[in-house]
Amino acid sequence: MNKNLSQIAVIMISIILIILIFQTFILNQNSMYNYVGIIAFAIFLIISIHDLKNAEE
Repeated sequence: MNKNLSQIAVIMISIILIILIFQTFILNQNSMYNYVGIIAFAIFLIISIHDLKNAEE
């Protein structure tokens, strides 16, 4: 995949992950779906960072 698209994906997933963490732990909106979402987006972020390292210019 293109390196620019990989960078955009990493930024967007990071923003969503930060919002989920803020909502869950700062606003105390504890829900099983929030925890599952945090785990899922953390895995997506790891995959996207790995893809970014292997992306072509």
